[in-house]
Amino acid sequence: MQIQSNVYVGIKPGSQEQNQYSGGYFGKSDTKSSETTSQTDNELVENCDYILLSLTSNRYREQVLRQLQSYIDLNDPFSELKIKEPQLQDIMISPFGNNGDSNTFINETNITGPSYIGLLSSWVDIESTNLLNREMSYQVILNECELAQNIGIDKLILAPPHDINNLKIYSQTISRLLNHKIFNDDTSNMTLSISLPMYEDSDPLATWDLWNTIRKLCGYHISLMISLALPRVKTPRYIVDRWLTEPVSCLLLSSSIFATNQYNYPVLHKFNQQLIMKFQEVNGNSQVKSNSLIIILHGMEKYKNFIKGGEIAYLEYINFLLKKNDKMALKKMSTSQPDKMRSNIPQLMSPLKPHSENLTNSIYSIFETDVTKYEKYGEAIRKATLDIIGRRQGKNDRIIILVAGAGRGPLVSQVFNICEKLEIFSKVKVIALEKNPQAFLYLQKRNFEHWNNKVTLIHEDMTTWKSNDKIDMCISELLGSFGCNELSPECLWNIERNHSKRDTIFIPQSYRSSIAPISCPLLYQKLKFQDQTYLEEPWVMHNIPYNILSNRLHELWSFEHPHENKNSSLDIFNRSNTIEFKIKHRSEIHGIIGYFNAKLYDDIEISIIPDHTNVVHLDGNETNEREKSNLFSWSPMVFPLKEPLLINDDTEISVMFNRRMNGKCVWYEWSLESYVYLIISKQLKRQDNENNNNTNNNNNSTTMGHSQYPNNTTAGTRQEFESSIDENGFMPTYETGWQSVQNIYEELNAHPMDIDPEDEEVEDINVRVKTGITELHNINGQHFCIEFRD
Repeated sequence: MQIQSNVYVGIKPGSQEQNQYSGGYFGKSDTKSSETTSQTDNELVENCDYILLSLTSNRYREQVLRQLQSYIDLNDPFSELKIKEPQLQDIMISPFGNNGDSNTFINETNITGPSYIGLLSSWVDIESTNLLNREMSYQVILNECELAQNIGIDKLILAPPHDINNLKIYSQTISRLLNHKIFNDDTSNMTLSISLPMYEDSDPLATWDLWNTIRKLCGYHISLMISLALPRVKTPRYIVDRWLTEPVSCLLLSSSIFATNQYNYPVLHKFNQQLIMKFQEVNGNSQVKSNSLIIILHGMEKYKNFIKGGEIAYLEYINFLLKKNDKMALKKMSTSQPDKMRSNIPQLMSPLKPHSENLTNSIYSIFETDVTKYEKYGEAIRKATLDIIGRRQGKNDRIIILVAGAGRGPLVSQVFNICEKLEIFSKVKVIALEKNPQAFLYLQKRNFEHWNNKVTLIHEDMTTWKSNDKIDMCISELLGSFGCNELSPECLWNIERNHSKRDTIFIPQSYRSSIAPISCPLLYQKLKFQDQTYLEEPWVMHNIPYNILSNRLHELWSFEHPHENKNSSLDIFNRSNTIEFKIKHRSEIHGIIGYFNAKLYDDIEISIIPDHTNVVHLDGNETNEREKSNLFSWSPMVFPLKEPLLINDDTEISVMFNRRMNGKCVWYEWSLESYVYLIISKQLKRQDNENNNNTNNNNNSTTMGHSQYPNNTTAGTRQEFESSIDENGFMPTYETGWQSVQNIYEELNAHPMDIDPEDEEVEDINVRVKTGITELHNINGQHFCIEFRD
């Protein structure tokens, strides 16, 4: 049965039970045994979606070893080793239907019964240093993959490496396999999953390191996935968060990690229940090819006589757990998202360019269903309107409210309804300004049907609009996922400069962009295998799992309306900033995630920053982002890296970000650098100084000043240089390349890089060492820019 569309349940029968499920040609169990187990078998089959079975038998292994020995005995270096494909007697999964009917193939019966997952042979040694053994192992695995493809199995699981010292060889063989046509055909859905433990006590990230090495050496192949074995002990949160972003195709649940409740039924500990729920929420969306998650139970036969209910009890419990999680997820979605936004399909979308490209009615219709957004806007409009009325007491001038970029009119409706409720429409002039011709038709229709033609409609571009009206309030929804990426600063400039008063209220009043480094393998895979140039463009990322690697976000820049500077300087729109992040655990950075939060008016705010996230503001203060609004019409923006940046534990990341505007278009540029800190202790420094003093005391020549010799110069080296003094008295000096350059600009006696060896206040010296750097992405907007003028 299907769980939340992409989560399934599977079982792996014991070695003695496998033939009951395989429908194989040979090895049938006796009739009496079949009769006693058939009822239990049927219950297991009815309650699962997949059965994990070995593809070939021990008979095939013996056949292969005999072929290998024959080749060795031949002793002919010019002959080619060729391992034969498995025959019908060697196959553990029948190529025919579960009932053995030769007229029915397996892929035809999978519609009503469970599907199969193929378990590749674990006795082979694909990382063997013996070339002959490695070639034999490769051919066996390839034969099994071709067998699986022929009988309709597209999910395969491979054993982990036997010796991690030969991990490169293991990865090389897998890469060779993945580059075979059975994995690269456009119509192929074949996936290869490596089985690994999720967590090890000795080194929590050791398994991830192993996986990441294999994945990189295999070029991030989209068919390569991972099957994780859940641990018996509680897994640290940062380990779980890391795996949630990886292409996990299966969760392997051994019966040994279960406990028993008071009724002697098998149950999972609370931490493993939570872990399954988190993977269930991801719903297979971390994969390019499969987009499904399978929970596989195994080893159930070991304890079936010691628990109540036998083997079926494990399966019933997992199904119950998944159904309960489904109900909780659906309840949460029903209260926060309308039906139109419940898509679980992961998407990377190019950012909207509403100023240069007219939005379609379908996009408008999605945005207009974001009830929370318009409720917040309504609160801000009402509060601002009351404040304007309060400060204009005794004045008879009409209040002019402009909705800039009115779209199909949802904000106009908010203004109209508020003015009606406050009974002030006779004192207010409402202007709806919109350039999109299709959206303008909707405005005309709404004005006639709902607003009694009381709204002034203007079909013009707000950047060139000219009017004698000086507005009291300007309302707009020009915010993109990154705040300023839909050109709100540039679009509102004409209104600020030519149509506003000293006390004009802008809604929103300000908005801020925030960033953080992320790990997101699916982002890199999706863009790399479509078009390499896509890795230099920003993208809106919807429902793709990612892991924020730093423990806080940092605000990057902000824009305010009205802007204090009314001069037409490009500095109003350009921004540049360098932000530093500390990352505790080693990982791989695939991009920079971007969010925005906006102050609509006074204390009314909207934000797409994840709840309960620490944010460092531009003034240096830090706050925890509370649950401010359930906005769904925005998804975060991501700025990918052309090549993932591998970082170690306790690394500092420096992110350089630019927003550039040249008068015609706007673009973003970004790059990263990574650093670690090395510590030089004071004890070592003292010892070095003592060596220097001893050298000077033992020399009869003039004592050299400290500025002429670096502290790390040894006595022997110094003596060699001092003995090289020429007849004119000139001596070589110890000078770094940077000091040589500085001498051009500074006084000869200034040595800012020197440290006084007698300074007893110096304790440990932190040396910042650069460990990695990326190139500057999207230079001059050559890959992505947002135009707002011809």
